[in-house]
Amino acid sequence: MTFYRKVANSDILKKVIDLPESLQNKEVEILIFPYEDNKDEEKVSEKKKSARGVLEKYKDIDLLKQENGAWSKAVEDKYENR
Repeated sequence: MTFYRKVANSDILKKVIDLPESLQNKEVEILIFPYEDNKDEEKVSEKKKSARGVLEKYKDIDLLKQENGAWSKAVEDKYENR
């Protein structure tokens, strides 16, 4: 890949790009790389991952019945005597 590198005063960039005040009126390094759109290649190689069903093997049907109201019972147990 080819690129262009130059050290110059940031004043030459005022009309092209908004620079933060910390970079204004200073020597800066300018790097120019060609833009390559690799989105199509990334979509092909990227497989969608899903967390759905990952914890299915840990499911306990008996505990599902106790789940309803578990939070309110835990709060009641913890703060009841305060």
